[in-house]
Amino acid sequence: MKEEQAYKNIKNMIVQGRFTMQESISINELAAQMNMSRTPVHKALAQLEREGYITITPQVGVFVRRPDQKEIFDRLQLCVAIDVFLAEQAARSVSEFQLEELKEVLERMENPSLAADKYEALNVQFHTVICKAANNDFAFRSNKINWDYLNYVNISEELFQGGNREQSQAEHRMIYYALKDRDTKLTELLVRKHLMRVAQFITEKYKQVNV
Repeated sequence: MKEEQAYKNIKNMIVQGRFTMQESISINELAAQMNMSRTPVHKALAQLEREGYITITPQVGVFVRRPDQKEIFDRLQLCVAIDVFLAEQAARSVSEFQLEELKEVLERMENPSLAADKYEALNVQFHTVICKAANNDFAFRSNKINWDYLNYVNISEELFQGGNREQSQAEHRMIYYALKDRDTKLTELLVRKHLMRVAQFITEKYKQVNV
């Protein structure tokens, strides 16, 4: 669908920093660039506004936005709650194939020479496997929208370096063994503790960057 393609294209432009916050995004230019009518572009922009990437002000323009600290905190709380729920469900239904996939991801994450961005990608893969193992596509898709946005606004390199990375590795390893043992309570506890640490780090970092 053209609307979906327009959404993906414009979102990528925003994430890649193609627009400044002061720059009005031209709907006509976007439509021409993607060789489509204004209608799918309008629909794509409406979705991006719902997800928090832009602000649409009638008679003024379309602008990239930055959320305030409370919005970041609220999104993080929601993400943690859904991920904890999915992890608890995953402990009941995770397959041997998925456990093997988690083990392989962990081994790659423990490479000391791994760059921060590569580690971050593996971190996302690890949690994605867990969420998919829960067999709840609606919750997974809903939370992915929030995590994608938080990754966009967050400066996260420090979260995956030095002592922070070592702690992350230890926490992921414990989560893996809890899942392997099908221990729902321990999995829930470990994932909650892990994600709350991440949420606190992101909240404080975002506060420092946006003072």
